[in-house]
Amino acid sequence: MYRFNFEAGYYVCRFECSPFYSHHAQNFCNSCKEMDFVLYHPGKKELWLVEVKDYRFNARPKVRDLVEKLCRKVRDCLFLLRTAALCAPEEEPAEGTSLRDIARMSLNAKRIRIAFTIELARTGLLPPKSLLATIKDLLYRQIRFIDPEMLCLPITESGSMAPWTITPAGNEHSARIQRRIEEARQAHEKEAKLAQERARHAEKQARKRKNKAPKSSVPLWKQRAQEREAGMSGNHADRRKSNQSPPPTT
Repeated sequence: MYRFNFEAGYYVCRFECSPFYSHHAQNFCNSCKEMDFVLYHPGKKELWLVEVKDYRFNARPKVRDLVEKLCRKVRDCLFLLRTAALCAPEEEPAEGTSLRDIARMSLNAKRIRIAFTIELARTGLLPPKSLLATIKDLLYRQIRFIDPEMLCLPITESGSMAPWTITPAGNEHSARIQRRIEEARQAHEKEAKLAQERARHAEKQARKRKNKAPKSSVPLWKQRAQEREAGMSGNHADRRKSNQSPPPTT
């Protein structure tokens, strides 16, 4: 896990913190993707779209599929910024600048910068640097008309060429992640409580069924009289024998 520390003067937005995005725009045309960070500097009039991908602990992606996915993120993000500038309501996100505010500020941008920060596992035939160079070349062919200085490099190396620094996150989490952790904890506690209630209800119902089990309407004294009339001695051994099915006849 890494922590991005952005330079002073930049407004930072996380689209996924916006209810306008998560409740509406995200579902537009069966899925509208976003970049991880959107930065804007009013003085420089510079708009940054930043994507973070960490494949160190997962299988390596297929290069063509990854390039297509990243290009779509850029396209959808630019569409969302223009749409949010006109349609997004006032919001108070869990962290960063609201989507509406940064979308309206971005209308004054004179330059768009795009950065793909990607970490790859040391597996497969190609070393990470060679594979990343291939990904960068394919992305550049698609993105250069927007940003001829597009960045595509490992996460830990991106700080030297962009307006941020990278530090290990350790056990620290952003407000958004803290909220998700708390929501997961509450959901787990709620599920555990419901499971206990269901178990108690099932036990209660079992006791009720046991108490309501039908009892013989014949008095016990009459049962014993019938047993004696049938030639039984009335002891437990004879009763067990009478309850057993007779042996098959040949």
